Amino acid sequence: MTSKDCMTKKNNLLTKILLSIFLVAFYFFSRVQNLTSIPVFCDEAIYIRWAQIIQSEETLRFVPQSDGKQPLFMWINAVSLKLFSDPLVSGRIISVFAGFGIAVLISLIALVTKNYHNEEKDIIVFLKKVIAKNYYLFLFVFTVYCLTPFAFFFDRLALADNLLSFFGALSLLFSILLSKYPSLNLSIFLGVSLGLAWITKSPAIYFIVLSLFTFFILNIKKIKLIFYPLISSLIAYLIYNILRLGPQFYQIALRNKDYVWTISEVLKHPLDPLKPHLANALEIYIHYISTPVLTLFLIGLLFFLYKKNKYQILNTKYLILASWWLLPLIANSALAKVFTARYILFTLPPMLILLSLSLWNFFLKIKNQILKLIIFILIFYLNISFMVKISASPFNQKLPSSETGYLSDWTSGWGIKESFDYLKQKSLNSNVIVGTEGSFGTLPNGIQIYANKVKQLTIVGQGLGFATVPEGLTNAKDYGDDVYLLINKSRFNTVSLEQGGLKLIKSFDKPDTDKLLLYQLQ
Repeated sequence: MTSKDCMTKKNNLLTKILLSIFLVAFYFFSRVQNLTSIPVFCDEAIYIRWAQIIQSEETLRFVPQSDGKQPLFMWINAVSLKLFSDPLVSGRIISVFAGFGIAVLISLIALVTKNYHNEEKDIIVFLKKVIAKNYYLFLFVFTVYCLTPFAFFFDRLALADNLLSFFGALSLLFSILLSKYPSLNLSIFLGVSLGLAWITKSPAIYFIVLSLFTFFILNIKKIKLIFYPLISSLIAYLIYNILRLGPQFYQIALRNKDYVWTISEVLKHPLDPLKPHLANALEIYIHYISTPVLTLFLIGLLFFLYKKNKYQILNTKYLILASWWLLPLIANSALAKVFTARYILFTLPPMLILLSLSLWNFFLKIKNQILKLIIFILIFYLNISFMVKISASPFNQKLPSSETGYLSDWTSGWGIKESFDYLKQKSLNSNVIVGTEGSFGTLPNGIQIYANKVKQLTIVGQGLGFATVPEGLTNAKDYGDDVYLLINKSRFNTVSLEQGGLKLIKSFDKPDTDKLLLYQLQ
């Protein structure tokens, strides 16, 4: 090797290192800055409150089962609560790191898929070779993930869905590697990944089915080796059965019925809700991925699928990615009673791999590097604009029709942190009792997460439907406590409440016509 070749190699390595550092820094900066600009959302409040309960009382580590939820996210959150003073940050930082893991995993999966037929016998050598040979593709896929609003939005919320997506991407990687290198070690890794996904959320059952499907399709001539993914499924089942230690394990199956139609019911109306939900999915993709990116995805797909008169769609390795994306999407659309973006978030990783490979092949057709950069900026401009706006000024942003609850309606948490700050100051001088609407959800859990360790500040949910000040609050006032009521204007007759002795202290607008109202009992 000549000195010139050595210098070129060193410069190339330095470029890769600098680009990697820049992209990692960009990812974490984009996700962490203004992390709490969107106020606490209903399910976030519930999850973080459960984590606080688990942290304070270990015997209640299965408390999420009371609402039919698997607890892994809350178990992790119980640990992160020790690291961050802001409870909302402690929950959302889990999604930030899960998102980073997804970005790395889908970048690696893209390389493994592209080089699946490489005949290298050793898995470690194979991975080293494909990374070294295709590192710029790795960085490209990582960049696409960073600039996808669908990923960006949920990377910044304290929801279990991002953690599920991480384990889904990990399971996809292990499924492909197990198909290429059948071994007991990979079976165990896949089984643990599937099991952790299953104790995160119930849709992990799709991953188990798809892992078997992946092995079957990629090893159809070696079907006798199917026992490897079967071992993985058994391990996943054993991990899931840890949840039987919880006294309300049965609630998981019961609550799942609240979210999905039975097969017999779907057969009675096979296109409803399939058609409207697929329309919802298209709206979500257009809003959270953008029309320019989706359009170029389709154009790039033509280059990607057709090469030297051979239709690459017949290549099973790409059909596997498509199946991990489309089959759960279609199944969810047909079965789900409620359809939102977070319920199809776990299908995003395989979609983004296909999208990235498609765009990569499109850009390979363009030889001018400046033109490549200009086109890239133009197609991702709307994405970057959305990410900046939703981060800096979410109050004025519009989301798809199925996503309104994050920023508006009673499920959104505008004014909760401000109400807590006011009440915390009041608790320095007197014992403060705060009644809230509801007994579960944004209120009271949204303010309880902040008041968790504040002395002389007690939050008590009062349920819904009361037209006068609840007796418990009037009794507390008679006892000498400083008493408040926190409610959403849209859910109460505020005139009758004010006639009962309440004085409006603070009012916080929401993006719709609703308001969060803080009253003091006189």
